[in-house]
Amino acid sequence: MDILFRPEEIFRDGSPEPPKIGVKYVKNDLGQFEMRMDFRSNPEEHDYEVRPRVSPGQQYTDEEFPLWVAMGKDPNRKTLEWKRPREFAEKPCLFSEGTSRYDIGQGSIGTCWFLASVANIADKPKLLRRIIPRDSYPLEPPNYDGIFHCRFWRFGIWDDVFIDDYLPIIHGYKIYSAHSVTDRNEMWVSLLEKAFARMYGSYTEVSGGASSDSYMALTGGVPEEIDLKKLDMEPDQLHTRVRNALYSNAAVTCGTPGTFVKKYGLLGSHEYTINGAVTAKGVRLFRLRNPWGKTEWIGPYSDGSREWQSIQGIIEGRNRDDGEFYISLEHFLYLFSTLTICNITPDFDSDGRSDSLNYCTSLYGQWQGEEAGGFQNRMKNPKFQFEIDEQSLDQNGTVPFVVQLIQRTKRRTAQILGIRADLYQVLENASNDILVLQEEGIPSKNYTYTYSKHTQISFRFSLKPGKYVCIPSAMNEGQEREFMLRLFSAGPLGGVKKIDSNEVTIMTCDGEDAKSYDHVKCLTGQWRAGSNAGGQLANKTFHINPQIKIKSSDQRVKFQLMVDSKAPIGLMLFKLKGESVPVGIDWLYKHYRDAVRMTDGDDGPFIKGTSAPAVYSLEAGSYVCLLHMDQPDTERRFALVIRSQTPLYNIEPHQME
Repeated sequence: MDILFRPEEIFRDGSPEPPKIGVKYVKNDLGQFEMRMDFRSNPEEHDYEVRPRVSPGQQYTDEEFPLWVAMGKDPNRKTLEWKRPREFAEKPCLFSEGTSRYDIGQGSIGTCWFLASVANIADKPKLLRRIIPRDSYPLEPPNYDGIFHCRFWRFGIWDDVFIDDYLPIIHGYKIYSAHSVTDRNEMWVSLLEKAFARMYGSYTEVSGGASSDSYMALTGGVPEEIDLKKLDMEPDQLHTRVRNALYSNAAVTCGTPGTFVKKYGLLGSHEYTINGAVTAKGVRLFRLRNPWGKTEWIGPYSDGSREWQSIQGIIEGRNRDDGEFYISLEHFLYLFSTLTICNITPDFDSDGRSDSLNYCTSLYGQWQGEEAGGFQNRMKNPKFQFEIDEQSLDQNGTVPFVVQLIQRTKRRTAQILGIRADLYQVLENASNDILVLQEEGIPSKNYTYTYSKHTQISFRFSLKPGKYVCIPSAMNEGQEREFMLRLFSAGPLGGVKKIDSNEVTIMTCDGEDAKSYDHVKCLTGQWRAGSNAGGQLANKTFHINPQIKIKSSDQRVKFQLMVDSKAPIGLMLFKLKGESVPVGIDWLYKHYRDAVRMTDGDDGPFIKGTSAPAVYSLEAGSYVCLLHMDQPDTERRFALVIRSQTPLYNIEPHQME
């Protein structure tokens, strides 16, 4: 048996304390730098539990978690007894010869999703020490008090859980719940599962779930679930990614669909641990383990199968029913439906290895009242601004950045909202009271503009240094919930703040084709009655509208006029032949048929909306761009974004207010 975690390693130190709410980064026990900021209207002070007091010589009993509460709706609850380890085991201990994945044995409760993840953590001493702290379960008198202590990561906090050591027993001596397969005297598996059930209310509450949720509870890391039926990479790349993930100390599990039961020895709707990825003579194999501790795959490359003869001596074949087995990549992809990889810091480039995004900025917020805008009113949701500097640049000259959004669910049976997070770049030259944002667009190739009904979701972005705004949202307007944004970067973020929508007018433009242009200029202004609100071309006051003179080389240029709410807006572009700007009404009437045509052949956009884009292929020369609404004296703030492939010279705004 592989012994990967010895008792003396457990008691070397305790679990980490979370950083305090504030504006400084604090280094944790894994070398990450964390900063937490709370923007909720009524921030909660975390109520840290303390070890229950027990009189000398007595054992603790949790009166709020008796057998009938713990077992919930379990059909066998009436046949079970509540016993302490000393009542059914000869020499109970927390750990017997350390811990390893082989200890994990699922009982009669549907916690494969949790135990498959525990099996991964059992092989990682440093991570398990965070969950089971020092002196968690003293069994020797006079210190024995019947208390087991562990910690789970929950909404940004390592939450202490204290339970009594009563366990559900069937037939007088057999543990009904999870147990140690390697030693019936070893109690850590049973007690950890009970503590998890206690945290959520009962064993029934934790029956069935997603590995991504259990990984977060056990590590506080960033899990990513891959749909194997919609795989967006080559199979060999997936195998390499899993192998790299395992080498870099990540945790990996996989799940079968519910459409078969014991097909080729596999179980339907069941989670397995992946603990190996090897290649022998061109054959790519995964090594899996069933948290039952028995019942294995019986197809090719299973224990004792004839396929091992072709690779004998390269990989040690297995031939014992301990729940662990090999399966080929081909059969794995055919029979399994999901794969979950959890890294402590994000795997930005999807190669399986954690990347150096060691700064984690955690922002607490809430969708509530007017700030629960949903998808239709995304700009009404909470908005968080921050700045990335050049020290976060990678060797490719971009800034790798990961956004993780977590919704708070106090009970596992709570409704899971559809959630997502959108990222916008703050464009240059925006004034203090007008914020012009460019949507960063699709962050990764497997991202869609749908909302994810998961407890958490993460997105990857390749950014340039600058200011950004992140806007998390639930799917529907009025859906209220607390959330946590975790921003992972290679360096500290600056200027982190929540934007007050009452003090700033926000306008957005799409960034879909932004990479086609190397230069961007942003101008802001306001149409004012009696000053520069001249209305459309049919009005004799058309010339008093805002006018911008530019000088361009031969190139493609995109103008985008924006307002903060739907209105009839438009722009027209004219080539100058030495005329001064602003031009008068007579000149405009004389030359309106000569307006520069857009690439689609139109003479300029005029639409009812929040954005009017216009793309031109310009010849070298000077131009005047005129911005207008429909009716004169209509007041509205506006922004104009001009993108070009080469720099524009002598940009002169006139009549902007």
